[in-house]
Amino acid sequence: MKKQNSIIIAVFGLLIVSLGLLSWLTPDADFSENENRVLQQLPRLTADTVKSGDFGDEVEDYLSDQFWQRDRWTAIRSRAKMLLLNRDIGGVYLADDGYYIEKVTPNDLDGERLAKNLQTLRQFFDRCAESGMAAENMTFLPVPTPGCILRDKLPEYATLFDEDAVFAQMEAALEGYRLPDLREPFAAAAGERQLYYRTDHHWTTAGALLGYQCYRAALGLPVPDEADFTVEEYPGFRGTLYSKVLDANAATDTVMLYRQPGDTGWSVRYDNTDHAGCYDTAKLAQKDMYEVFFGGNWPTVTVRGGAENGRRLLVLKDSYANAFLPFAAADYEEIVAVDLRYYLGSLSELMQQEGITDLLVLYSTSSFIADPKIDRLALG
Repeated sequence: MKKQNSIIIAVFGLLIVSLGLLSWLTPDADFSENENRVLQQLPRLTADTVKSGDFGDEVEDYLSDQFWQRDRWTAIRSRAKMLLLNRDIGGVYLADDGYYIEKVTPNDLDGERLAKNLQTLRQFFDRCAESGMAAENMTFLPVPTPGCILRDKLPEYATLFDEDAVFAQMEAALEGYRLPDLREPFAAAAGERQLYYRTDHHWTTAGALLGYQCYRAALGLPVPDEADFTVEEYPGFRGTLYSKVLDANAATDTVMLYRQPGDTGWSVRYDNTDHAGCYDTAKLAQKDMYEVFFGGNWPTVTVRGGAENGRRLLVLKDSYANAFLPFAAADYEEIVAVDLRYYLGSLSELMQQEGITDLLVLYSTSSFIADPKIDRLALG
């Protein structure tokens, strides 16, 4: 027995040493296209990073990111769990009909951060009102998560945060300002339209269109019909949640682009460069096909030429808004979209400079809850 244990220990020791050696001999990768993120590089050892604890954290991230054949091991782990009928893999629930739904539990919900973000947003709206913007021109549009709308597809044991309670908290914090409730129309439409990608955390373009229709209805404006648009289809999309599972049998989705008359004549600017329209179709050839909308995320995106009505909309956003903006652009003379994760300028100066008349804050509910960059709204 003692000899058998020694053999097992020796085998595992050899395996660990071999994997470590292979990782060391393999050149470090800078970027993971599969995960669409920059990978941790070998950190520098300094007195400050050791004292702060950053060095240890960065080494841990480095060893994880640069592990030999990391994606292959992730796929093997996922397949083993699936064989054991485990539907909770890598922070993702494997739901019915091929859906991967992000696992955001009550323990993941930072109540203090949510309360602070709502307070900061309320104070920002109040300052805009004091500056002369009418309350009816300010809208907060939180997009319900797939887990909220597709509850019937989740495994029986799945546990997610209480999105209904969060929305009630949003209503209380932003009383007096427009807060469209997308939950009911999305739940009603979910059986007829695919509102979310099956292996990505974003809504589909059809979902973004429904969000736009609800936004127009909340403004008291006529609601466009899907038949008003020409739809282009691009199949083969697997998104960010697929990257956490890496199952070769995972479903693929079709990215749809909704065209409308005149949209190719709009003036679109991001990354300090002028672009021909809202869609960067070259991105459809890469893994993250969702970047077809404005080429990804930027500090600011500006769209001009949709309408000659003097209305100029500021959109404070996460990446959900990227698929929404091509619809809304037809309603405004100018849209300026700001991603607070990357924008470091003064919002008040930007609003004055661009002559902003309307304000829309559009986030996925789970993204808004957790985003510390909302604090930047307090800086003016």
